[in-house]
Amino acid sequence: MSTRLLIVLLDGADGTLLERWSSDGTLPVLTTLRHRGQIRRLTAPVGITDDGLWASFQYGASLGEHGRYFWHKQLSSGAMGMAYLEESQRLSFWNRLSDQGQRVAVFDVPKCGHPRPINGLHLVDWLVHGRYFRKPLSHPQSLATAVGSRFGAPPPSPCGEEPTLLSDPDLLSHITHLRQSVAQKSTAAIHYLAGEEWDLFLVGFKEAHCAGHLLWDLADSSHPRHEPGRSARLGHPVRTLLQALDSAIGSLIAAAGPGAVVAVITPTNMEPNGTLIHLMPTVVERLNLSLGETHLSLLLRRVSSRLRQRPSRPPLSLLPYDENAVALRFSSPQGNAQVSRPDTFQLERTEHLLRGLMDAETGQQVVRVIERPSRDLPGARRAELPDLLVCGWPGQIPRAVLSPELGRISAAQPLLRPGNHASGGLIMLQGADLEGINGFEDMASLAQRIADRMPS
Repeated sequence: MSTRLLIVLLDGADGTLLERWSSDGTLPVLTTLRHRGQIRRLTAPVGITDDGLWASFQYGASLGEHGRYFWHKQLSSGAMGMAYLEESQRLSFWNRLSDQGQRVAVFDVPKCGHPRPINGLHLVDWLVHGRYFRKPLSHPQSLATAVGSRFGAPPPSPCGEEPTLLSDPDLLSHITHLRQSVAQKSTAAIHYLAGEEWDLFLVGFKEAHCAGHLLWDLADSSHPRHEPGRSARLGHPVRTLLQALDSAIGSLIAAAGPGAVVAVITPTNMEPNGTLIHLMPTVVERLNLSLGETHLSLLLRRVSSRLRQRPSRPPLSLLPYDENAVALRFSSPQGNAQVSRPDTFQLERTEHLLRGLMDAETGQQVVRVIERPSRDLPGARRAELPDLLVCGWPGQIPRAVLSPELGRISAAQPLLRPGNHASGGLIMLQGADLEGINGFEDMASLAQRIADRMPS
């Protein structure tokens, strides 16, 4: 059988490597795809999580519209919980296509909530990175059981475990399991793709995501932990894995039929992991002291008579987030009511103090960029986003920082996964044009625009 539109998602694959190796023939299927179609680089705000990007992809909504900036956040009840729990009213683009009578199959799109009834098949959390559920879910319910029974359970993976320095045998075992996972997904997807005619067939592969986090020091010669010769000794595992994914894409394209529109998408690049998070509890404590003293004196000087009428300022706090960025909030939702947001003074003063942090050993500034998501990103739920997003430098994990105003702050360096997500990614599209699909600030409406280009 065949499909009108085939979308292959390479979760966590580095867009720069895909572009390079699809240019020189290292990935022959993607080389052919880009020669027959078009390729564009994607963009995203610095520090945005893959959870936020995949939510935008599914819903066709911006980060400020859907509000999922991380998988774990404060819910409207005030409790901390899974972000998808407050997205029950949002429909994915494939649900909308289904409601229009189109036949759709969706296999392992990353970061999905509970599957809804659909005119077709929807499998969630079988072979994915970062599961939202303890076991695979599906519509119909029998699909998850059937896939597991016929194509196998997920191979072992260290991705969800505490970071460790992997030995050569451990890395080789991990690569073997990732290649097994590619084969399982490819075989299962082709089985269901061949079963009937589809309007949309959508399949996600997680293996490049796992490799990017755990093996990036092998792929990136600029990585602080890079060992020259180790990648070659181990058989160039990142390249080998991407070649396995390239072959799987070729099999899917062949099964999709000659008339299919084909899109291959990865939403991010990868870079050496770095963090400031080990220092931030003390940094935030001292920021609050400095902000409180300075802000109070400013108010007293300006309008002391209004001081009693001004609501007290909630303290600056840390939000759960990926380790390579720091999410800060001055105030947070309390029940269904939104308390006051930070004023310009608070934001500017905090940014000034953060930019003044210097590495105690090198004297270099440790903050690379600071974003203001809750103010600068549009959308009805932007107030739920972090007030500040603070990004350090890739590969940098300072032992201590110095500041004229905050003093010296030190903490034990954490052991991190070698790689983490960076702004970037790309889309390759064959059978339709990419006009209007370029320079996205997130993944909102990308898939819907591709679906609109399907041949009738």
